[in-house]
Amino acid sequence: MFKNIEVIPQFPSLTPDDILDVSNRLKERFGYKKFPSEYGDFLQETNGCLFSPNDEELEIGIQLKIDLPFIEKADVAGIFGVWYDRFDGNEPSNTNWPELFASNENSKENFDVLPDNMMSFAYEEDSSGSLFAISTDQRDFGQVYYYYDGYMYSIFGRKFMLEKFGYCYYEQKLLNTLEKYGFDRSQIKKTNELSEFEPYQVINSLESLPEDCEFELLRNRFVPVANSFNDFMAKLTEVEW
Repeated sequence: MFKNIEVIPQFPSLTPDDILDVSNRLKERFGYKKFPSEYGDFLQETNGCLFSPNDEELEIGIQLKIDLPFIEKADVAGIFGVWYDRFDGNEPSNTNWPELFASNENSKENFDVLPDNMMSFAYEEDSSGSLFAISTDQRDFGQVYYYYDGYMYSIFGRKFMLEKFGYCYYEQKLLNTLEKYGFDRSQIKKTNELSEFEPYQVINSLESLPEDCEFELLRNRFVPVANSFNDFMAKLTEVEW
């Protein structure tokens, strides 16, 4: 798949019955309506992975092109696998790497990053809040998105946008969505004039908000990067640091 990058498996491969079980557990735990089959096929072959140089002296990694004015490419450290207790004592068993259920719990419940029917499946690096997610909603099922670390945006991306363009990228994107559905800035009141508009703030401020508008607003910080899981994998490129 890559010339100088090794795809190191996280856990033993899953079975078709495991995939059905994972799908049911995700639906029950997080409300994900449907499990992307391409990701399921990957887990049956490689149950999670870490992308690592096959020579420790090489300074290379995996990246994906990102369509944002303040970031052109994002690192991809690995893809989440699924842990089963039966894997205990078996190889491979890299339990220190991010796992699918634990990572979604962290992003969806602990930090409230993931909107409904948006499942994280890949990560930039352990210390980063950035992630890659795939939609399980019928309106954009299988679409892969990139979420840029909110803290990093607050100290780098937002400053870059304000200094170079005079506006906040995500706020302008949100306002464009509202305009698309016939709303304008004057209909929204900020709780703090120094802050930017946030999706939940906007949704709570407006009455008779169309369902599709709310759907788009809640995905405001998610940027489309691939049409499917397989398309995401095909777009990964090996780069030198």
